[in-house]
Amino acid sequence: MTYKLAIPTRSLGHASANHSLVNKLDAAKGYGYQGVEICFEDLLSVANEQPSSPAQFCPNPSLKWIDVAAVKVKGMCEEKGIEIVCLQLFHQYEGLVNALDREVRFLELVNWIQIARILGTRMIIIPAASLPADETTKDLEVIANYFRQAADAGLMHCPHIHIAYESQCSATYIDRWEFCWDVVRKVDRHNFGMCLDTFHMAACIFADPTIPSGCLTNGATAVELSMQRLVKAMEANCEKIFHVQIGDARLPDEPIVPGSPDYDPEQWPRTVWSENYRLFYREEGRGAYLPIMKISDTIFNHVGYEGWVSLEIFNRVMNCENASVPEELARRGAVSWQKLIDDMGWWVPPANLGVASAVC
Repeated sequence: MTYKLAIPTRSLGHASANHSLVNKLDAAKGYGYQGVEICFEDLLSVANEQPSSPAQFCPNPSLKWIDVAAVKVKGMCEEKGIEIVCLQLFHQYEGLVNALDREVRFLELVNWIQIARILGTRMIIIPAASLPADETTKDLEVIANYFRQAADAGLMHCPHIHIAYESQCSATYIDRWEFCWDVVRKVDRHNFGMCLDTFHMAACIFADPTIPSGCLTNGATAVELSMQRLVKAMEANCEKIFHVQIGDARLPDEPIVPGSPDYDPEQWPRTVWSENYRLFYREEGRGAYLPIMKISDTIFNHVGYEGWVSLEIFNRVMNCENASVPEELARRGAVSWQKLIDDMGWWVPPANLGVASAVC
């Protein structure tokens, strides 16, 4: 079994904080990353750099400029020997109640599929929707129909584009990997599968950012039972795990409740926590406390996943405009990757830190 190291471009610093994609790719290359997840905000940033594009940052440049940017980004990655693992994240897609919103979002997804082909990647990650309950549905049959349409769009031209669906702890309904797997089975398309994110897998059943301990009662037991179900469900269906993202988190500075600095009445506490306090795997010195080693061991050594492993974080460091941010985050990720290698019992070729193999 072989595992290759990747990182989302956004996890090396936000484009809105003036961290250019070329600097982030240089940092990734320098620390042995074999691939990147191209985040759409970085495509927008490159599109706005084109000579004939709008003079100042525009969140929605025309598809023409996005296509031009995709060609440029592909060339940048090829020049550095970095593979584009996927395009992410296509938010708020499934279960939309409003028919017009549904049609518009599907057409936008078709555009993303075109962009993915230009980039030379074969995968788009779609996270579970986190919308007000009256704007989306929990009907799995309806959700599956949305994704059949998406998967079929990915099959219309070659190369086929795969859709990796990701449960999220802050999602309206699909907040656990089990619900995500239910949808994948109902969709029943070979190019539709799961993205497993260890942070989200732990966060919804182990953690609670609204209480001082940050831990749910019986959270450890819940994780153990969930991992038993994961092995039972996925050991014979491992090919439906399209991608794995590894991440941890620390406690918020204060419980996220009304009156605390992080509280936002427009967002769920888990959303605020997820977007501001995520860390790399086993950064205990920075406060990492989730049972990510247990979850990772289950995915790799019991279910048997092999392939790309992406290190994903979300925190306020990414918003810092200091020019050293991309390199520092790339370095921290590389340290985390070495911990994962050691914990999982993998073997690494001496000349290539970014590729690991299981020891038979």
